[in-house]
Amino acid sequence: MSGDRALQVLIVSSTGGVLLDVLGLSPWWSQHTVHWAVVDGVDTAAAVGTEPHTWVAEHSARRPATLLRGLREANAIISDVRPDVIVSAGTGAAVPFFVIARIRRITTFWVSTLNLVDAPGLAARICSRVASAVFVQRSSLGAAHAGSVVIGELY
Repeated sequence: MSGDRALQVLIVSSTGGVLLDVLGLSPWWSQHTVHWAVVDGVDTAAAVGTEPHTWVAEHSARRPATLLRGLREANAIISDVRPDVIVSAGTGAAVPFFVIARIRRITTFWVSTLNLVDAPGLAARICSRVASAVFVQRSSLGAAHAGSVVIGELY
């Protein structure tokens, strides 16, 4: 997908293991123009540093009111950033971005987080269903995500 042209990549992340997963993809995304949509935390603040970023709320896919706020927030950020591709590894913060991206036909990459051992959670199930491509770090999760690609551990 990269070719010779730098892509505008929007990385959506929360704190903790999800952040580690997207940081594990840095050999790829560091070759492109990146904007972060991240949940505020000590680790995310350190990771984004002076990179272009927007703080976002952590939304629960189980709470429609927060999901609606998230959709408005995601739509505004996507309109501003105009990404070629959106990448995330998890949590409710990603759901609104993947839904808006699907509506706008923006390419999305979903990475099943390494700290997921058994069945995917609700955010993972939603995002993986609307994602353009799904990458899993554990082969045992391949069955949970039809058509996924096993990429192995990122960190």
